[in-house]
Amino acid sequence: MKLNTWTCGTLAGVLATIVLTIITVSLDFFNVLSISEIEYASRFILHLPDKELGILEWIIGVITNFSLGVLFGVLVAYLFRYTGREEKYFKILGITVLLWFFHLVIVPFLDPTMAKFSTSQTAIEFFVNYLLWSYVASFIILKYLKYPQEISIK
Repeated sequence: MKLNTWTCGTLAGVLATIVLTIITVSLDFFNVLSISEIEYASRFILHLPDKELGILEWIIGVITNFSLGVLFGVLVAYLFRYTGREEKYFKILGITVLLWFFHLVIVPFLDPTMAKFSTSQTAIEFFVNYLLWSYVASFIILKYLKYPQEISIK
């Protein structure tokens, strides 16, 4: 079964974010991470750098995290649709670097209070997280995306 670009990107983004969320929540539970993706997203969207997060703030973090997962999943699907399957590992690394750059440069620029979370430990953690997310999303997209040459004209 092959999927159109939006559907495939959305599915890939959601599934990759589920995998990432399971791993980061587990690591956060054991205090291995300095800050989880969900907490970071909640603090960014709600501008709460120092406040203790309640249930509603965590829910906002989950919604934000999955929304960004879908957004980037669709963008990655279009990347593969227009550039093809070739050199997929370089593309996965490129996607990782773009997400990492977004996280470490763009987010603190948009909300300077988030800069305090941009530590070397967080940078390494998020690079690994985004590498995992990029691999999972790309794997799904490469397997299920309907490429232009596969689309029949009716």
